[in-house]
Amino acid sequence: MFGSLPPPPRRYLPPRVRLDRLADLEACYGELGERPLPADDPWTLEQWLRDWSELESHLAEARARRQIATSCSADDLEAARAWQVHVDVLDPACKPLRHLLARRLAEHPAAARLPPGHACALAVLRNQADLHRPALVPLEAAEQHLCAAYGQLRAGMRFHWDDADVSLAQVERSEDDPDRARREAAWRTVAAGFRAVKPELDHLFDRLLDNRRAQAAAAELRDYRAYRFRRLDRLAYGPADCLALHEAIAAEFVPLAGRVLRRRAAALGLDLLRPWDLAVLPGGPLVPFTREEELIAGCARAFEAVDPEFARQFSRLAEHGLLDLMSRPGKAAGAFQLHLHASGLPFVFAGAVGRHEDLLTVLHESGHAFHALACAGDPLIWNRHPPIEFCEVAGMGMELLAAPHLRAFYDADTCARAARHQLEQLVLFLPHAAAIDAFQHWVYTHPDEARDRAARDAAWLAQHRRLCPGVDWSGAEADRAALWQRRLHVFELPFYYIEYALAGLGAVQLHRRALAEPAAAVADLRRALALGARARLPDLFAAAGLHFGTDRSSVGRAAAACRELLDL
Repeated sequence: MFGSLPPPPRRYLPPRVRLDRLADLEACYGELGERPLPADDPWTLEQWLRDWSELESHLAEARARRQIATSCSADDLEAARAWQVHVDVLDPACKPLRHLLARRLAEHPAAARLPPGHACALAVLRNQADLHRPALVPLEAAEQHLCAAYGQLRAGMRFHWDDADVSLAQVERSEDDPDRARREAAWRTVAAGFRAVKPELDHLFDRLLDNRRAQAAAAELRDYRAYRFRRLDRLAYGPADCLALHEAIAAEFVPLAGRVLRRRAAALGLDLLRPWDLAVLPGGPLVPFTREEELIAGCARAFEAVDPEFARQFSRLAEHGLLDLMSRPGKAAGAFQLHLHASGLPFVFAGAVGRHEDLLTVLHESGHAFHALACAGDPLIWNRHPPIEFCEVAGMGMELLAAPHLRAFYDADTCARAARHQLEQLVLFLPHAAAIDAFQHWVYTHPDEARDRAARDAAWLAQHRRLCPGVDWSGAEADRAALWQRRLHVFELPFYYIEYALAGLGAVQLHRRALAEPAAAVADLRRALALGARARLPDLFAAAGLHFGTDRSSVGRAAAACRELLDL
């Protein structure tokens, strides 16, 4: 798969060091742990930091390559075994060694005299060093297994559709069919499939709850929410800010979403929307491509219109085989971008089947890839891990920046219709994101009640009714109550969802600005992307010409922009 890439360069790591052999890695960590670091010598400390970064970069790339291999071929047992070596052996063994180095750095007298650009990375390393407990290592390894089980369960789901045994993505392809009976049948087929595996998903989530409760106890924190916020390095905002954001979205975007839904119902000639009417596009479905070659060529044209450098970067990824975008049997579900840190190149993974949503997914993950490339030259791996909230601005922002430039896929009128639909979908998404996040706040601050499966579903249902009204769910309440189980983030990436809401608010600002001054908006975005993690989250937003805030006033400004752009 990576045959066209040269071996990643090594400066500190000896050529003989194997990244899949624990003894070799322990020797490298040991040398870094014992190397003399004079108290009054920041230059020696920085060289040590660069050497440690090289080790972490090569190890991260080795891990990423194995994760990619098993995602691209989920039924490849050899690839799965290689991936499990990292999950079961290398990750648990290296984690405490890594934290010893982080502690050494945090306590070093010269750390405060390192270049200012390292300050944010140092804050993250100190946070992680303070958070580390040996008891967390086996718990996190066990959690990885449970998360993998969720991915395997979803990847293995099969549905009888169109007289064939097909994957989830292939049924979902019909959920935007203009024939209402057909899209209802597709929706009900998917719902029935998830009902069939609900006991397994409930049991799996019970085990995850137990594991995460144990993690919080091991970290000596009051609950898993407190632990997870620390683990995610949320240094610029906390749970109270998230709760405020939920309320602001309820006040500002829920009424706006109601207007979008009423307009959609009228366009479809319906009195009320049902759950199977939410994906359909009034005016007919969009089928932008059927082959990967078309998808890649069309995306390159769109990126060329946004910024020629984006197009060059995307084409380079295609040339090196770093794009795997189409669905196929045996391939894992989902979409992601992983950075090969030592090579300085990203890999984009998707499961496209030809839908407009697939096109948006590839634009989104490409935005992450451009972000990775923008800061790939930084010598410290920690500076190449920007705050996730701003990473998602890169992804969601790229969707909106490219939306007016999809002429490789559609005519001018269809482009305009697709761009409008995309902004409408963002308006509908923000309340959904708030519901997902609010549900998780309840789950992890009410651990005893959350063990009751009925109470868990009821808690989700209460949030969904509050934040996502305007759709007739009669006869499908049980499916509505279990919708949270379809969101992989709830299982695999707890509390990783509010990032999309924060980024959505930023992406709206970016979109509006790009319509007025496209060159300046893209130039500022590129400068902000290149900062990587060398600035705090609010400062990254500001560098891109955007405002970061979770209060009602901030959210209200974004809602006003959507209202204006959509003429609502």
